[in-house]
Amino acid sequence: MIIEDKFEIKADQERVWHFLMDTESLARCLPGCEEVKDMGNGIYRAVASVQIAFMKLRFHLNVRITEMTPPQQLVSEVDGKPMSLVGQLKMKAQMNLTALAEGATQVHYIMDMSMAGKLGSLGQSAFRSKAAEMGGQFAENIRQALEPTEVQY
Repeated sequence: MIIEDKFEIKADQERVWHFLMDTESLARCLPGCEEVKDMGNGIYRAVASVQIAFMKLRFHLNVRITEMTPPQQLVSEVDGKPMSLVGQLKMKAQMNLTALAEGATQVHYIMDMSMAGKLGSLGQSAFRSKAAEMGGQFAENIRQALEPTEVQY
């Protein structure tokens, strides 16, 4: 299942890149991320939860950065197991940052996700819908963290 989207942030490319490369900053912006640990050498372990329809799923995730071209591109592989359900989640994710006029940046991401076992039987349409919702939340969280706010008088 391919999930793809893009959004703009009113911050320059270098600033967005450094923010996204900071484990704690990124974790605060990822919907459902409960904890993340930097294991070194581009390897991370995380716990994340997601509510899909009537089910709340928690995952142990292993993330490995496989390719990086600062400040433009990051490619990673994610392997996850739900804690209360038999199954497996595998994902390859690519994120591209493009500098735009006036100090803005476009973030474009593509995720190729597959699910096996009982997890896969929940249905791709439910996961696709939830992924789109979480992508929107992720974009909004980054905007709130990086974009200047207007002061009201």
